Amino acid sequence: MIDNLIFMVINLAVNVNSWKDSLPVVLYGMLGIFIVIGVIVGITYLLNRLTSKKSENKNKDE
Repeated sequence: MIDNLIFMVINLAVNVNSWKDSLPVVLYGMLGIFIVIGVIVGITYLLNRLTSKKSENKNKDE
């Protein structure tokens, strides 16, 4: 009886079919998050490079 109860609890806690359905959705979501973060970092880097002022004092010292 206790064995059946433990099996039922484990079966309710981990449903293999729901994992098979939801895992690809989670992976696509995480991939989308990383792509969006990469685009934001790239745009920030590009804007920083385009709007930074060249220091004349720095060039004179070299």
